[in-house]
Amino acid sequence: MKFTKQLLPLLRHCHAFFLMCLLPVFVQAQSAAPMIKGVIHDEKGAALIGVTVVAMDVEKKTKTGTLSDENGKFSFAALPKGKYNFSFSLIGYEKKEYTGYEVDKDSHITLAVKMQQEDKLLSQVVVVGYGTRKKEEITGAVNQAGKEVFQSRPITNVAQGLQGVIPNLNITFSDGRADRGGTFNLRGFTSINGGGPLVLIDGVEGDINLINPEDVESVSVLKDAASSAIYGARAAFGVILVTTKKGAKGKVSLHYSNNLGYSSPMGIPKVIKDPLEAATIQNEAYRGYYGGDNPDMLLVIDYLKKRQADPSLPTMGIDANGKWIRGGNTDWYKEFFNDRQPFAKNFLSLSGGSDKVNYYISGGAQSQDGTFRVATDKYRRYNFRTRLELQAADWIKIYTNSEYDQGKNDAPNKFVNGNFNAYRYLSLFASPYEVIKTPNGNWSQAGMLVFGSLLDGGREIQTRQIFRNTVGFKTNFFDNTLRINGDATLVQNQNRYERKARQLKYENVPGNIASYSNPDFYYTSFDENIYSVVNLYAEYERHLGKHHIDLLAGYNQEQSNYKWFSASAENNMTDNYASLNLTSGPKTVSDNKSDWALRGIFYRASYNFDRRYFIEANGRYDGTSRFPSGSRFGFFPSVSAGWLMSEEKFFTALKPAVNSLKLRASYGSLGNQQTGNYAYYSTMSISKIGAILDGDRPLGTYAPGLVAKSLTWETARTLDFGMDMGLFNNRLELGADWYNRQTINMLTKSKSLPAVLGTGEPRTNAADLSTKGWELSLKWRDELQLAGKPFGYNVAVVLSDSRTTITRYDNPSKYLGDYYEGQVLGGIWGYITEGFFQTDDESLKHANQEKVSAIPYKVSGHPLAGDIKFKDVNGDNVIWQGQYTLDDHGDLELIGNTTPRYAYGVNLGANWMNFDVNVFFQGIGKKDFWPGSESGNFWGFYNRWNQPVYEHIFNNYWTPEHTDAYFPRLRAYQALNGGNALTVAQTRYLQNAAYLRLKNLSIGYTIPSLITKKVRVERARIYFSGQNLFTWTKLSKAFDPEAIGDEPDGGSNGNGFVYPMQRTYTFGIDINF
Repeated sequence: MKFTKQLLPLLRHCHAFFLMCLLPVFVQAQSAAPMIKGVIHDEKGAALIGVTVVAMDVEKKTKTGTLSDENGKFSFAALPKGKYNFSFSLIGYEKKEYTGYEVDKDSHITLAVKMQQEDKLLSQVVVVGYGTRKKEEITGAVNQAGKEVFQSRPITNVAQGLQGVIPNLNITFSDGRADRGGTFNLRGFTSINGGGPLVLIDGVEGDINLINPEDVESVSVLKDAASSAIYGARAAFGVILVTTKKGAKGKVSLHYSNNLGYSSPMGIPKVIKDPLEAATIQNEAYRGYYGGDNPDMLLVIDYLKKRQADPSLPTMGIDANGKWIRGGNTDWYKEFFNDRQPFAKNFLSLSGGSDKVNYYISGGAQSQDGTFRVATDKYRRYNFRTRLELQAADWIKIYTNSEYDQGKNDAPNKFVNGNFNAYRYLSLFASPYEVIKTPNGNWSQAGMLVFGSLLDGGREIQTRQIFRNTVGFKTNFFDNTLRINGDATLVQNQNRYERKARQLKYENVPGNIASYSNPDFYYTSFDENIYSVVNLYAEYERHLGKHHIDLLAGYNQEQSNYKWFSASAENNMTDNYASLNLTSGPKTVSDNKSDWALRGIFYRASYNFDRRYFIEANGRYDGTSRFPSGSRFGFFPSVSAGWLMSEEKFFTALKPAVNSLKLRASYGSLGNQQTGNYAYYSTMSISKIGAILDGDRPLGTYAPGLVAKSLTWETARTLDFGMDMGLFNNRLELGADWYNRQTINMLTKSKSLPAVLGTGEPRTNAADLSTKGWELSLKWRDELQLAGKPFGYNVAVVLSDSRTTITRYDNPSKYLGDYYEGQVLGGIWGYITEGFFQTDDESLKHANQEKVSAIPYKVSGHPLAGDIKFKDVNGDNVIWQGQYTLDDHGDLELIGNTTPRYAYGVNLGANWMNFDVNVFFQGIGKKDFWPGSESGNFWGFYNRWNQPVYEHIFNNYWTPEHTDAYFPRLRAYQALNGGNALTVAQTRYLQNAAYLRLKNLSIGYTIPSLITKKVRVERARIYFSGQNLFTWTKLSKAFDPEAIGDEPDGGSNGNGFVYPMQRTYTFGIDINF
């Protein structure tokens, strides 16, 4: 240490002396070096920063580069002697070249460069398969959304930001849970075996719902076969390419954003809160079915009247048999739902770079409490991402892209498990006369089922963590005409699940505690998926005059290994810990393993002449492990072409109004491997048989199923015609597409085999369908003066539609319970309702309706006044479904269709004097929905007599004084499974599920830079945002139009199972340092 301190001053003096000695050399060299300098402006005279300036020695082919500074200036201080060409390029501007400059030791050259903006519409860079393209070069159906659609909105995943933004990208959410991601569909129905778009995140398959929206740079959607063909087997129904942000050369940028707010449940049922009114109506519904009063309800009604006269009476009385009489006054929905659930989201990113290295590092944290007022669910999520790039040499760049994501959902055990969860119990037992706890302080039966299940039923914890790492390289040779790229990725996805259930107890009669559920038990499971992918591809690009050729070829290999393990046991020994070792019951253990692999080679050949005529061919030769060895490989080619008509000479006269017009067409085929990993194997399952032999149930098995040896790919063939147009200086952009996608050789059951065979028929490639549709997009942006200040505004509208028809299926009788040739998917077969019988005599004279229901009219044996009256369509004096075939469907008619039609989105934006406003609407123009049996939130006591009395039913059911009511006379079990006239689809209660929803409203203010720069802040914006603010629909309030399914029978969509959709209010801040 002492020696070092003595040495430092000496080194400083030596360093100074060394510089003084070299100073004359520097002065001499500088005075002798040539000086080339200049300044770069745009058309309006504004200086352009960051322009890439390249000086190329014409003879030696060597290049020297620099960038323009903040004043648009650049210089070269020491170029070797020679003849030089200078080129100037900047994204968004046309490339400029100055040629033939002689440089020697005495040269002093000054260049004044003026650069013009490119056509923004045509020069827009779009991410496509294994590369990028200018929009003018794209000949397929491709749409792209930028990072702006995710900014300043309280969204938790990318799906929420994309909904309604890209035409025919259909995104649905099944409920409003914080950890619920969106389900994606492109261009309508795909296959009877399912199938959705392939999602690639920076070129590697991933879950789009798990990306932090703040990390997204752009999202490209490849819709047709020509655009998707390069991805092969899993891209049959489109591709979604997500590109994340990365660092760039320049100063360090630090970005922080914060969202704080709360969410409220939507669509909470409105019920009659008067206990006496509710009890009286429920008893009438009971009487309507059974023909007499419910004895327990008579006691309830009598006790409620006594409590009205004497409010000091307890909420529960005791009858002559020592049983409870309920007499409460409980607002169950108010006690159950919390209308202020806190929400918080934080995000921090750091980015920057130099000539050699650039980096992007980000992290995010999100917390969301659930909708319960007690023992609510809690969702927490954390994510971290790094992206580093190293320019190791002029010809090679090395990069790594890493991501870690963790999510944890902690919820009550009775939250989601089983048909009878807390929501379901609420819809069954939330009558106002029910009480939560008995006068002795114990759970009542209703209170135990609704609240006890949350507080005392145990918890379930789901934890997900994903780690992904990609390493790759990018090289270029021969003046960047040849580029060879490669990458390798490893993804580890782990899920842990723990469920500790506790036995529920309640006071069934005064002084007695009864057990309700099964004994305590503990269940745990763990699954892990290791996914790896390798890509290696080369691209050659060449310009020959007006000819531009681009060739790409590559290799792709993917493999997935999945394993799952679970264990459970009954009788937990302690409430404090969750462990199999702390259970006393027998252990049950199970596991599973599976894997699949995919390998393919691909190509793309593109050619354009004079930026007017474009043609492109894509193809892939794919092999998958999911088919037999003899049919694993398939070749799937495509071709597309485009004509940039606006570049023709004859179009010159239209240029001032129509800036660009491109026509395009494509056709191609893609293989679909959406089937089980081992569908070509005959399998046997082993389990204990039902019979007891020698005091035990021995293991047994069934004959293995048959497998077709010819099992192979489904194929999706798509024909697409499209147009892109820019008008009025590209202030107006129009896009349109029409397509016909045919899915052929779909896997389905083969012809029926004799029952004596002892096993089912095999699956074969024996069905086809056709989906036809269209899509439109419109964007308008402009700026005008308002109070002497520029006022910018923009409008964006997307609209799409599709219909699907079965074109081949082995169903000769055209049985309506299965697919059949000519079927338009989504059709609802139902009866035509003529209203209600107004007298008993009228029902006796009408066609017999007993075949409509499985249970006959219990009291009268026939319909009575106030019951549903169906139309006798075929005139045979019997209301029935005939043979339930297309040729003999009795009185059934096609009364609606569940396919969503005319999906649209409208985005309005404006900015003025640092203020900005964005309004986003989304909806469906046409959709029918049948509530289905068991939809208790809609049918109420028509489902079960003791369900709450909903406001939409109260005073809206048939009586002799109210014959034009919406609902029939009071009679329970009419909508219960296997019940009566309300279990069958019919015109009267068919719902119009079209809707318009104000998805988002954002109001922001950007603090002036004169203020922010004083505290070293580059930009700061504060804003308010609301999500799901208003909904306009004719659909019953018992349903949310986004959460209902597309099945012809709505089933359980309205039965109270569904977690409510959320309305969110958020205040946020974005800061750039």
